[in-house]
Amino acid sequence: MLIYMKRTILCLFIFLSACKSELPDVPKDIIPMDKMEVILADMHITDAVAETKAQLGMNEKLLTEEYHVQVFKNHGVTREEFLKSYKFYEANPKLLNRMYDNILQAMSKREEAVGKK
Repeated sequence: MLIYMKRTILCLFIFLSACKSELPDVPKDIIPMDKMEVILADMHITDAVAETKAQLGMNEKLLTEEYHVQVFKNHGVTREEFLKSYKFYEANPKLLNRMYDNILQAMSKREEAVGKK
């Protein structure tokens, strides 16, 4: 009887684990994935602009900081909210990978649209 109960509990545990959602839920105090994707895309673009301007002799670190402040302002988030959210996504690689897949697709579409002009 005890072996039967152990097997039943083990099967129940496996079943409940399999039913668990693939992606963890995003807490309410974390920037939602879709908004975070746009913020990250903008940050990567501004980083590239700062890097390009640095090749012309400008201060890349200062430019990057100024651009990031503007990105946070444009999206209505603080640096602290962004960092807290990024740490959450970084601790949940499935979510982070999904976001970056979406970001890469969006960036590819932007690049394609610019190439057609």
